[in-house]
Amino acid sequence: MMNQKITYGFVLKPNLNKMGLHPVYFRAFQSGRKIEIATSVTLTGKDWSVNLQRVKRRNRLHERYNTILEAYDKKAMKLLVNSFVQNETALTLQQFKDQMISATYEDGNFTDYILNYLNENRPRLRLESWFSYKSQITKLLKFKKKVMFSDITEKFINDYHSYMIHTLCNNENTASKSLRSLRTFVNIALRYKYMKINPFQFITIKKVDGKRDFLNPEELGKLSKAYFSGEVTKPIEKQVLQYFLFSCYTGLRYSDLKSLQANAISDNKVKIKMHKTGYLVTIPLTQKATQLLPATLGSGTQPVFRIYCNKVTNRILKQIGKRFDIPKKLTCHVARHTFATVSITLGIPIEVVSKLLGHTNLRTTQVYAKIVDNVKEREMLKWDLL
Repeated sequence: MMNQKITYGFVLKPNLNKMGLHPVYFRAFQSGRKIEIATSVTLTGKDWSVNLQRVKRRNRLHERYNTILEAYDKKAMKLLVNSFVQNETALTLQQFKDQMISATYEDGNFTDYILNYLNENRPRLRLESWFSYKSQITKLLKFKKKVMFSDITEKFINDYHSYMIHTLCNNENTASKSLRSLRTFVNIALRYKYMKINPFQFITIKKVDGKRDFLNPEELGKLSKAYFSGEVTKPIEKQVLQYFLFSCYTGLRYSDLKSLQANAISDNKVKIKMHKTGYLVTIPLTQKATQLLPATLGSGTQPVFRIYCNKVTNRILKQIGKRFDIPKKLTCHVARHTFATVSITLGIPIEVVSKLLGHTNLRTTQVYAKIVDNVKEREMLKWDLL
């Protein structure tokens, strides 16, 4: 099976999927380089014939699976023959791959195409982004079980938005986030010519400032006092409150706390590359923040804190907030909001706060300035009660 420098075949991958089966990949070579495309065929090692590169008859789905593999075979042969006949130069390996993928999705299955794209590009995506995109595809398939390229129209997008708001009871920000992910998927399809018209052309995705809970200085002081005075005695509660308060005094995200290593702390400062943005930030440590560091800090790449999963952390914080009469829904991210709003309240310039938070855009930080202004206005209304 050859067209000048390109050869191809099928391979049973050694890694197992969640079902404990081996996926079958289409593989092509050119001048020592290779490309791979995932097929939908998965099976046990005993059901695969290496010599025939087909599924053995013992597999109850062998006819269906072999039909799929033969379709790949025919598409590849057709592409190579057409290239040989019509073009003076041979296909490059990347051109061959792009055309094979295009042929694979000529049935117009939008979600299958995006899932395959995500799997192929997983190494260059942040893990959180990859999982987020996968969950958005799952959510889209709840709205419509099979989404074709031709389905993605302006009406489809508006109907999907309505479904999220009225059926799933999503708030506007959650729905907008899903639409932004869908727009990203559409842009990928447009870039690789699977779609010709941009259905988002006349659609504006709303962004509403959501409610951001934060601790005021008095509430922060109450929790800080509870920690340092020994009122919190349960080990897990003390551990969670310790890194929650450290976040309140430094503005570090939960993900940054998880990755915080001993070698990131020196000269009474935290120097860390933000997990979300990759932005390098230096945060001077206040006395309270320094006191919250473990007595034995460790060295090198040792973690500074023992961080529990998000779900456990938020559950413990909820218990602590209730016990100390904090009328807020305490979560990991409340700590970061607290650092931002308290910093601005104390008069720290917004440009400095922005740098400490690792924001790449000052407008992101200005949200906190608006929150502080709203609090000031609300508090000043108390004068009218005199």
